[in-house]
Amino acid sequence: MADHSASKLDIIQVLRGLAATAVMLWHASIFLGPYDTGPGAVLFYPLATMGVDLFFLICGFVMYITTIRTVNGTTFTQQPAVFLIKRLTRIYPLYLLCTLGIFAIEWSGERQTQDLLMRSLLFLPVYNDQFPNVFAPTMTIGWSITYEVFFYLLFAAALCFRRNFLQILLFWAVVAIMAPMAMGHPPASQTYGILAILGSDLNLLFLAGILIGALYRSSFRLSRNGAVTAAILAPLPGMYQYLTQTGLSHGFEGVGLSMALLFLLLIMADKTLDIRCSRPLTYLGDISYSIYLTHPLAMWAMMYSNEKFAFGNPYGGCANIAAILMLTLGISIVTHQLIERRLSARLRDLLLSAYFGFQHKAVTGRSRN
Repeated sequence: MADHSASKLDIIQVLRGLAATAVMLWHASIFLGPYDTGPGAVLFYPLATMGVDLFFLICGFVMYITTIRTVNGTTFTQQPAVFLIKRLTRIYPLYLLCTLGIFAIEWSGERQTQDLLMRSLLFLPVYNDQFPNVFAPTMTIGWSITYEVFFYLLFAAALCFRRNFLQILLFWAVVAIMAPMAMGHPPASQTYGILAILGSDLNLLFLAGILIGALYRSSFRLSRNGAVTAAILAPLPGMYQYLTQTGLSHGFEGVGLSMALLFLLLIMADKTLDIRCSRPLTYLGDISYSIYLTHPLAMWAMMYSNEKFAFGNPYGGCANIAAILMLTLGISIVTHQLIERRLSARLRDLLLSAYFGFQHKAVTGRSRN
């Protein structure tokens, strides 16, 4: 069976790019009026909610197909330390840069404190009632990155049990289903913040992505007619929720199910049809992480420009949203090249080299003894 790689899936890149752009447009819609009111809420909030859940599904899928290999019936898993080094060096440098940037801009000694900054940089959440934002870090959108890091840690823990990998994931799913009912509304604290993430049903989105990855890697394949039908049907549940403005919340009780169906059907259709997309759309996916993290900085720049140069009301105008879109894309192209492709890659190679060197010394040391 051919080895299907995430890097060859144009459809994933397109979905990533569209999801990140949707989140950016929702946040930029404050220039049309206060959040949750007016055209911004109708046009962009449903798309942003769907985009975040889609990110979690894609995260689980990519983690699975890049760390699990089956050769002649034997399953091989990536070393947990290698997995964590690759993932954390991929996301942390840009997260660090943007978090420090937001802290410098917003610092007031009230919400933006040094304590909040340190906890944000260490992904230490504090429980509150604003689910799923169990932690409002220095860079508010970092709440989803906090979830992602905990997904990494749980996935790495499952990798430690190699032969029992799937059983550990099943146990994880049961915990994610039962924990919210058992926890109720615990008091705000760092400990309960971590428990809220570990027991969140948002873990089910990540696990669903893993299951979709396992199905994609299996021998099952749709016929060509079935794949075309799947691709046509895939967006319909999401379109229904968007048009009717129903179920607009995170998780399977909200948009999670429609996004899981969208992702599953498109991925399986792609396995048969090998869907190819235009380079601008796939490149939007390449820089999607930069779009997600840098657009708050672009929004601050636009607010400052409006106030400094009297361009107009800082909370009004589609022109401001268009300017934020263009500014974010420009910043993202630069940060993608300098931070994601260069700095992150060099840091990854350095840490992997150190890890394998230490591992080699440990093995040779034991053999000598």
